[in-house]
Amino acid sequence: MLKKSTNHYTQSDLKTAYQLVQADLFNSLLKAKSGATIRFGNLGKFKKTEQSLSSSLDGGNHVFYKLSFKCFSQLKQAFHDQLSKKYQLR
Repeated sequence: MLKKSTNHYTQSDLKTAYQLVQADLFNSLLKAKSGATIRFGNLGKFKKTEQSLSSSLDGGNHVFYKLSFKCFSQLKQAFHDQLSKKYQLR
């Protein structure tokens, strides 16, 4: 029978891990072309799209990137469970 291992991480280890994930996501989003999707593990995916908006004030056209996130079923279920507990839903 295998003994279940427990890992104890220091605050410094966790901070370094979060910084690595954040830097990797940042670089992936910068490198992605418009319309591309970037998976975030089994949690969901980001989609980067280019948008433009015409201004009626100065007559200019403003271009920007829109970033949307779509949750996968595991995260959706976790959110549902969290709200169900908070508001005592069935």
